[in-house]
Amino acid sequence: MKVTAAKLKSIHGKPYDGKAEVTDGDNLSLRISPKGKIAFQMRYRINGKPARFRLGAYPEMSLAEARKKCEEQMQLVRQDLDPRNMVALSEIELPDENNPTISECIDYWFKLYCLSKRERPYEILNRVSSCINKDWMSQYISQMNKSHFSALFLSMSKEGVEKGRGAGYAFNSIIELRTVLRYCLRQGFIKNSEFEALRPGDFARDYDSREHFLSLDECRRIWKNVDHLALTDRNKVMLRCAMVFGCRISELYTAHKSDFDLDAKLFTVRRENTKGKVHSIVRPIPDILIEDLKYLKGLTPGYKHIFPNRDGDKPASSASVSRIASACYEYIDGVNEFRMHDFRRTISTHLTDAGCPLQFTEKLLGHKMKGVLAIYNKSPMLDGLTEWVNKWVVMLEADLQ
Repeated sequence: MKVTAAKLKSIHGKPYDGKAEVTDGDNLSLRISPKGKIAFQMRYRINGKPARFRLGAYPEMSLAEARKKCEEQMQLVRQDLDPRNMVALSEIELPDENNPTISECIDYWFKLYCLSKRERPYEILNRVSSCINKDWMSQYISQMNKSHFSALFLSMSKEGVEKGRGAGYAFNSIIELRTVLRYCLRQGFIKNSEFEALRPGDFARDYDSREHFLSLDECRRIWKNVDHLALTDRNKVMLRCAMVFGCRISELYTAHKSDFDLDAKLFTVRRENTKGKVHSIVRPIPDILIEDLKYLKGLTPGYKHIFPNRDGDKPASSASVSRIASACYEYIDGVNEFRMHDFRRTISTHLTDAGCPLQFTEKLLGHKMKGVLAIYNKSPMLDGLTEWVNKWVVMLEADLQ
């Protein structure tokens, strides 16, 4: 006689003096303790021998769920597979393969991979999705063939151009979307691999390699006009730091206040904030930046970030930081268009021309040393770096030619 849900509800958690085991039929039975605790189990024969397998406990598992799980496990038994030897696999929650769309694939990848594994995940999410229009977002992956993926990638390239993105923005968006689809394929969320044969370069062009650097005259014009620019105090100090250190701009906007030791006059880029996360970078802070950095630390008491976002104690956004350069060349006469990253090429070029040994410029930029130096020389070279950073400041403060 089959058990009913109402019967279980009346027994659960109450004194019980009935049969310790009650059969529901179709291999499912219940074990009931004197205190009214109920557990579902299945009884079966494997290799001619009787066996039992615990399915779960009531009420965490309902009667309907127990019947369903019992049937699933009996399908294994019919294949001569013992459910007791399949526990590890049965406890894994498989991804829902209910014919996901492109949008659902992006969401799946973002939550399970991007958020925890990638730097600045929301920027990457925007890069992936901003070049895909809503019609493509709602398309089922299972229904797409190679021609469909080609049309999608081509539309992403056109979308990037129409939105005024940089030359390589769509190229990188296509690369990221391929990363999304590959992750979903590896995890079993999709089965369609038609996109694999297509190359991003067939649909969009990568960013052009840059050789631009600022002249000394341009650097001096910017340095003398920083206080007059329409920038926040945060961005003015960030501009000065970028010009002096030649660091990657991300090394600044992710920095903590504790990374700037103003007593020892050292700026340390923590390993996790460096490109490649291989090693930390230590740079000497010249006297001319000390008061600016003290002022900036005092602006936001209680914050850990020294260049915080306007919305709170988190890193400044790369979008707002990237506008620092445009404020310079749009306002200051004699300064041509440039990017913040160009300061790295600028400081390396001018210090080398001034006689700075290559190992110091490489250390200042945070490049990994090569050859024997990479293996044996672990010195931060702070004395030499301090000398050349101070010389660079003198060059910046010199009169315009």
